[in-house]
Amino acid sequence: MKAMKKLLVCTDGSFPYTESCLKYAEWLIKKTGANADILYVSETHPFDFSMMADFTGSIGAQPYQGLYGQIKQIEQEKAKLTETTVMHFFKKKGLADKVKFCHEEGSLVDVYQKYENSELGVDMILLGKRGENANFATEYLGSTMERMVRASQRPCWVACRQYIPIKKMAIAYDNSPSTHHALQFLVRSPLLKDVSVDLIHVCEDDVVFEETKEKLLSAQQALIDAGYKVETHIIQDEISEGTANYVAKNGIDLLVMGAYGHGTLRHLLLGSTTSELIRRCKISILLFR
Repeated sequence: MKAMKKLLVCTDGSFPYTESCLKYAEWLIKKTGANADILYVSETHPFDFSMMADFTGSIGAQPYQGLYGQIKQIEQEKAKLTETTVMHFFKKKGLADKVKFCHEEGSLVDVYQKYENSELGVDMILLGKRGENANFATEYLGSTMERMVRASQRPCWVACRQYIPIKKMAIAYDNSPSTHHALQFLVRSPLLKDVSVDLIHVCEDDVVFEETKEKLLSAQQALIDAGYKVETHIIQDEISEGTANYVAKNGIDLLVMGAYGHGTLRHLLLGSTTSELIRRCKISILLFR
């Protein structure tokens, strides 16, 4: 696997997730030597004139056009304030030369595609679990976060509310293709080689099939051969309940797992188990497609 060269950090400037993302970005930059684009996107499309035509018809378009201009001006000022905060943070850390602040307009998912398809590309995305309404809707995931995870072909680091140094991680192993991608990343990348690993498999059945045990031992051996210190645990419980409880009781700082989302449009953007774990776990989660 090639060395990590480009980290994309998505922020809306809100507290506390912006601070958490910046601290994780600092850690990732120092660990990998990667450069980081800090991306702020003004999603002004909900206020487009054409979408509000029905509301302005009775009083004419002129008042609304003035309001729309004010909204865009506020967004510009917020972007400048976010840029000042971001660059001040990295300047204090001696990393200003590794970071570029980028302000774009449109949909975050659409803008991201431009970065992913650029010549340099993107090796990992870092974003907060929630955005501007985090303090008012603490039990709900950010819809933008869900859309980004679904759209991206790259690993997504979903940052928790407050930065936690990464000393111990758990891999939620379910023998899915996305989990295999996670294992391949960990085996080939030096990023987390100094972090101890708990390889956990949670199953609701009373009996664990020999094939499952063999695959777990194979995954454990691959990690050991790559230089990790690994312990393997099989847990009988409901999957999201068992995983969340294990994380909470065993000092886990990072959960590595697969992201789903191949269902129909009626389903959640992420798999229901994945969404439940992102909600329940108070730590960062590294997701793989």
